Amino acid sequence: MSGRNTGVNVSRDLLWLFTKNHNCNIYKQKGIKVPFTKDPLNPKGVQTLRWSGSIQRKTLSVTPHPKGKGVVLVYRKRKYQMMPKKALQRVPLLKDNRRSYRSIKKFVNRNFYRTDLKMTVLRKASAILRSQQPRIHRKRNKRAKKAE
Repeated sequence: MSGRNTGVNVSRDLLWLFTKNHNCNIYKQKGIKVPFTKDPLNPKGVQTLRWSGSIQRKTLSVTPHPKGKGVVLVYRKRKYQMMPKKALQRVPLLKDNRRSYRSIKKFVNRNFYRTDLKMTVLRKASAILRSQQPRIHRKRNKRAKKAE
């Protein structure tokens, strides 16, 4: 037996039972059945087994770039699954929108990620990039003064 830490394989369902109600990333509100989550690897922000980034093997999400232009693709490397600090990899996508979408699609297809995850991440990236564009203020025509 080598001195390398190989870790313990636990089923996804068992992990979900432990963490679904007790997790530091959950925030609940009255009147809402499904609680929200702040998990950085959860692309939808909903606390469900399907979207939970801390439980799934292959996780993928998009966050806004700190400089305000572009997005950062966040994913987990299985090679470092026992080293949480190294496990999260971040790839900045700073070019135009089409190239960012294309690189996300290529990454998902080449690494065999789930197709529903691909569309969700693309929608989130689209919303982030759209919010970073400057707003165009249209000048309104002045109203005519009332005749006396």
